[in-house]
Amino acid sequence: MAYETIITETRGNVLLLTLNRPEVRNALNSKMWEELCDAIDDFDRDDSLAVMVITNTGKCFCSGTDLKELARGEYHPPRGREDWGFAGMTRHYVSKPVIAAVNGIAVGGGAEMVVAADLALISDDGKIGFPEIKHSLLATGGGALLRMGRSMYTKRAMELVLTGDAIDARTALEWGLVNHVVPAEELVDRAIELAERIAKNGPIAIRMTKLALYDCMDKSFLPATDGWRMMADFDAAIKRTEDSKEGERAFAEKREPVWKNR
Repeated sequence: MAYETIITETRGNVLLLTLNRPEVRNALNSKMWEELCDAIDDFDRDDSLAVMVITNTGKCFCSGTDLKELARGEYHPPRGREDWGFAGMTRHYVSKPVIAAVNGIAVGGGAEMVVAADLALISDDGKIGFPEIKHSLLATGGGALLRMGRSMYTKRAMELVLTGDAIDARTALEWGLVNHVVPAEELVDRAIELAERIAKNGPIAIRMTKLALYDCMDKSFLPATDGWRMMADFDAAIKRTEDSKEGERAFAEKREPVWKNR
């Protein structure tokens, strides 16, 4: 499908989605919001795709909302997807892994997208920031305040959102906001490489592992608690799949598995 504000490219079973409004620092307008929702929905429904990488043209991943469109009263979420959140991903659960490949700066809503992604890489000249508090606003629109305590120490999260100051790529790595810092010219290739390492595994197991991790993240690990019961339910479900049996056979036969996604 041809889009106006984003570019999509399929590389095997990996979808590469590129934000393409560099002239406005990839600020999200209504058209981009709608197209992102469409592309993410198509990706999640397509059984031939296992992982999505989101990156950008220009040197800003995303600067947040298109304030000029907002000032004109023209900024609105896509009809029927009002509760999907910023960029169609911050409040909408995507069943497959999403990797953010941040080339340059991600601030405001762009930083929310990074936190909402399952994994993230950033260029070595990149920065991430939540400047909302400098305008007496809160970083609540994309759920960053809900998520950051899960991926980084609370005191570091507090410093990031209470000062509103952006942090550089190395600090983002040290603080747990990203998985890898790479040279800008290698960013997309490294993100695709990571996506391919994930995508070679069983597609059902990929989706269930992601769901199980998020579902159980806030649960206690003491015996007989909800967390352990949830793990048992997930384990029983995956063992009923054909792919699980194929994985065991392939291991025993010392060959690559052939996944059927069932």
